[in-house]
Amino acid sequence: MNISRGVYSALMYLLVPLFIWRLIRRDFNARDYWQRWGERFGYSDQPELMDSIWVHAVSVGEVQAAVPLIEYFLVENKASPVVVTTTTPTGSSRVKRLFGDRVHHVYAPYDLPDAVNRFLNRINPVR
Repeated sequence: MNISRGVYSALMYLLVPLFIWRLIRRDFNARDYWQRWGERFGYSDQPELMDSIWVHAVSVGEVQAAVPLIEYFLVENKASPVVVTTTTPTGSSRVKRLFGDRVHHVYAPYDLPDAVNRFLNRINPVR
């Protein structure tokens, strides 16, 4: 790991209490956050997936823009599960409304090495 990445990672770990404070504040408006905090730290109740296709869409607009791509992957790559990550409850709702159980949705983890590694080990993306 280079020095810049090490400093960045250390700073991110120092900011974790602020991340938690933000999650608590958001919980008052979006109860979905309360039940899914673990996903922000790389923990998920999703099954371990092999050779998945990962699409990240921050919120509703990006989810909407990614619909043709996700539909393509669902049709053309039936052997690979599709994982869609978002960062907002509205994005999560939109994914669930559009795709239901055809895709696996999780919140994108915070940019912490341990959280990202847990997430990547669980979804095992090939693309």
